[in-house]
Amino acid sequence: MRRVIVVGALVVSLSASASAQEELVAPRKMALSECVAEAMRNNPDIKTAGDERDAASARRWEAGGSFGPRIHVDASAQHWDSTFAISFGGTPFIVREQDTWNFSASVIQPLTGLFAIYEQYHMGDLGVDVAQIRREATRRDVGFHVIEGYYRLLQSERLAEVAVTSVDQLNAQLKLAQSFHDTGVVSKDDVLRAELALASAKQRVIQTRAQVTLSRSRLAVLMGLAPSTEIDAVPLAGEPDTTIGTSLESAESKALSERVEVKEVEKQIASSRSGVRLAWYKLAPQVNLVANYTHTIGSPFSQVDAEFIGGSLSWDVWDWGSTIAGIKEANAHERESKNAREKLEDQVRLEVREAFLNVGSAKEGLEVAKAAVTSAEEHYRLVLKRYEANTTTSFDVVDAESLLTQARAQLQTSTYDYLVARAALRRATGDSPQAQLRP
Repeated sequence: MRRVIVVGALVVSLSASASAQEELVAPRKMALSECVAEAMRNNPDIKTAGDERDAASARRWEAGGSFGPRIHVDASAQHWDSTFAISFGGTPFIVREQDTWNFSASVIQPLTGLFAIYEQYHMGDLGVDVAQIRREATRRDVGFHVIEGYYRLLQSERLAEVAVTSVDQLNAQLKLAQSFHDTGVVSKDDVLRAELALASAKQRVIQTRAQVTLSRSRLAVLMGLAPSTEIDAVPLAGEPDTTIGTSLESAESKALSERVEVKEVEKQIASSRSGVRLAWYKLAPQVNLVANYTHTIGSPFSQVDAEFIGGSLSWDVWDWGSTIAGIKEANAHERESKNAREKLEDQVRLEVREAFLNVGSAKEGLEVAKAAVTSAEEHYRLVLKRYEANTTTSFDVVDAESLLTQARAQLQTSTYDYLVARAALRRATGDSPQAQLRP
């Protein structure tokens, strides 16, 4: 009796362990919005963009720290081999003690240099804005790639379902052909043709299932998760809305006003202008306000405590054209930024135009694919009836089934091609990841 109890407990324990393990590796059921939110938190590209923004903020603070006075401290101590003394009329006079030390503190406040410091700080401020803009662009692009990966995962799953349906249909066809052959209605060729078609369909099932696994891994990596993470994507409800809702001109205008890349190049132009002013400031003399306190011990010829306040001037009167060359370089950078803006605007228009045309083409392709499925289903039904009436061969049934499978697969491909194209248009017009989720 005790053995029975022990064995039963062991079985229950192993069952609980297996259930816990299955629960541990259960796929994560996630909607599209959840996948995008996960990517916004964990994607390494977004994290890197955030670090770059923090670095730019630190550089700005580094420049801003030069507005205030600099406090500089010097200290020294010496132990000499002996005291240094000079004899005057037989009387020794100490010039330096054996131990001496000195302490000096200076406060330096730039005056004319404040103009250059302001421009450096302004350039740092613009650098923070550029880093933030690039982070927004990274978030937008990552969001789009997650949306695309999510749709491609659903597409792979639907194609796998189409492949399984094809196997079921061909398996039924094989059974029917074998039944007809057993009764002498059809020849062995009909059976062999059905077997070959069934084997080919099973190969497609294997391939599509592998594609599903690969699509899940790609989506997981985009979300910042391990490639082995199992993700169960929530299927889309109903058919996609094929209303574009905008014109090409409106899309281009929106992109030029909302694309962060356009805002970035505007910041770069402003930074280039600050660089030109900074180069000009280098021609001016550098005037500083200086205050100093010095304490000296061990040197009778030096004042023990000394203080002063004054000013200093530094001016490179002639540097063989180095500063002028810097001004010319800064002007050239400003012209480069303006040229980059014109080029970027053309690229944005072209990208929007391409995305808009892709949406239109995908929409037309989706409508054609729907009609093709209807025709293929009716064709398959009629051919199958003729085969059952023994007025056609298994070759015709297999061909009709192949056309039906192709039409169903093309419908799934066209559906998700349209969804990806629509998301790409929203990305091209500057929509955020959340706006790209609109149905």
